[in-house]
Amino acid sequence: MVQVQAALPWTWHRDGAMPRDDETLPERVRRKEDLLSASQRKIARYCITQPREAAQLTALRIAEKLGVSESTVVRFAIRMGYEGFPDMQAAIRRAAEQRAATQVAGTTSPRDGRVHSSLRGDLDALTQTVESLDYQALHDCAEALHGARLLHVVGFRSAFGLAYTVEFHLRHFMNTRLIGAVGGTVLDDVDLIGPDDAVLAFTFPVYDERSLQAVEQATAVGANSVVVTDSALAPIPIDPLVRTLMTRYETQTFFNSAVAPSAIANALVLRLLELSAKKDRGLERRLYDRFQRQRTT
Repeated sequence: MVQVQAALPWTWHRDGAMPRDDETLPERVRRKEDLLSASQRKIARYCITQPREAAQLTALRIAEKLGVSESTVVRFAIRMGYEGFPDMQAAIRRAAEQRAATQVAGTTSPRDGRVHSSLRGDLDALTQTVESLDYQALHDCAEALHGARLLHVVGFRSAFGLAYTVEFHLRHFMNTRLIGAVGGTVLDDVDLIGPDDAVLAFTFPVYDERSLQAVEQATAVGANSVVVTDSALAPIPIDPLVRTLMTRYETQTFFNSAVAPSAIANALVLRLLELSAKKDRGLERRLYDRFQRQRTT
């Protein structure tokens, strides 16, 4: 008896991989990320973040935009399990069409209503933050922090993630320290704030007293502070040494969205990097190269 083997949802490819026919490019990239070269990672990132361009441009044009060879783009498509670049491009187009079909205006289901409203709220908060940002105030805040001997970064509760991320980036080109990074040392950390230091605090409702203590200590010893918060009514010391950056911090449920505060934090980190790069012209290039090496190892 002749047995007919059922068609499998995947096909063999020359690199031995077995991608499913319905597997998207992002899924394939995640599965094969460790096998990609630095140039191929660059192509992957471009195709995933710029699907409209990737679906229209030729392999040569994409190669020119990314500074790689056309053959590298083609090899990337094959490495991802496609028959070639046209096959990958067709898959990117199909994925974009499927997304568009499910995102037609006015078709949000009742199940997704609150999620949609939350996303729109984040977008509105971000738009309002950009439109209302006082760029001179941002510059003044960066100047106040940049000249410090040691920058103490503080944030607790929902603001801890912001404080941690900002301090992680700043430590690569400034002398920084995260208050409360080791459990039970907050009071000791605050006592170490000196007159030549500065404090960068993130505090939102509920305003955590530990963050406010750091600002009060800085003010008491004559050190500058910058506080990223949501309201002029926040219980922050009123003093010429204390500067504030206001941003929206609200949502539709029990937790608050950090989208707008994160944007302000990123802008502040960028301004501090620019100030540091004025004294060290090669700083940003070295930092970029370092992170690229870490990403490809």
